[in-house]
Amino acid sequence: MNSTERGRWGETLAVIYLEKNKTKVLLRNWRWKRFEIDLIGRTGETWVFVEVKVRKWGFGASGVEAVNSVKQKRIIHAAHEFLHMHEINATRIRFDIISIEYKRHMRRINHIPDAFICLPT
Repeated sequence: MNSTERGRWGETLAVIYLEKNKTKVLLRNWRWKRFEIDLIGRTGETWVFVEVKVRKWGFGASGVEAVNSVKQKRIIHAAHEFLHMHEINATRIRFDIISIEYKRHMRRINHIPDAFICLPT
C-alpha cells in the first residue's frame, strides 16, 4: 500500500469511526489553494474539522505529534475559508485529530476531539 492508498484507507476508517460516534461526515479531502482538510463533519450544531494521520505501529513519532503548530494554523485557516466560502455562520467549531496505527491485521484508532483550538488574533 503506497502513501496515497494508506491515507485513503485511514480516512475511510476515520469516517466509519466518526459516524459510529454521532459525527456526520459531509466532505472528504476538501481543498482550497494549497490547503486541505481531510474530513469535515457536524455533530449537532458543531462543525468538526479532522486531520487524519496513519502510521505503522511503533514508527516513532505518533500521528498526533505530526500535527505541529504550523499544520494546525494551516487547518484553522482552511476551515475559516471553508465556512466563509459556504456562507456558514458557525457558532461552534472543533478541530480533531484521528491517529491510526497499524501492523498486519491490527489497528488502533486514537481520536482526540478539540485537539487544538483557534485563538483570536
